[in-house]
Amino acid sequence: MRKSFVCFGAVMALFLVGSALCASSPYTVVKPDPQAVAAATKWLSVVDAGNYAQAYAMLPARIRSGGDALEKQWLDSYRARRTPLGGTLPRKFAKAYFGRTLQGSPDGYYEFLYYKTSFQHKAQAIESVVLTKESGHWQVSGYRIH
Repeated sequence: MRKSFVCFGAVMALFLVGSALCASSPYTVVKPDPQAVAAATKWLSVVDAGNYAQAYAMLPARIRSGGDALEKQWLDSYRARRTPLGGTLPRKFAKAYFGRTLQGSPDGYYEFLYYKTSFQHKAQAIESVVLTKESGHWQVSGYRIH
């Protein structure tokens, strides 16, 4: 009986800590901005086609300002991570968040779009696309496959 109470207490503590973390999150679940979705869809189609140099060119100037070495590193990284997955099969929007801060970036407007995606060589994945509105329109500033 005592063991049950200890387990219950541990579960409740984790629940309360998790709830507190969620409550203090700087991001809000939102209905995605249609312009952000359009920008993400366009950028993802470029990546899906394997046009990584074009995808890099679509990033905000702040990100591209690192010079040729950064561009080469970015292109090599995306080729290494994305190409082995093969073609994109179904991609379904999952959720969106909005925030004014992003670690390592200036304060601004950020939309985080999450997609449930299948690839030829990876049956289940989550793609996260970070968009920023630095120049008056949404641009992809980050991408990750989980």
